[in-house]
Amino acid sequence: MTTYLDFASATRLLASQGFNRLDIECVLDLTGPHIKNGREVWPADRIERLAARAYWLGEHDVAAVTPAAA
Repeated sequence: MTTYLDFASATRLLASQGFNRLDIECVLDLTGPHIKNGREVWPADRIERLAARAYWLGEHDVAAVTPAAA
């Protein structure tokens, strides 16, 4: 099941990883918002995947969602 982040949560996540305002805007634009219950939300997995491509981060440094135990 996909987890969604609202604008404030997505912004906090990206800012905590060193993204500036323009970086955050770019990531959110590229991942595209969805409308859920009348609010814009972003799929956490798409944000994580795109953000992990930042040169200063390792592949697994951005995680908004903890994987379920196997």
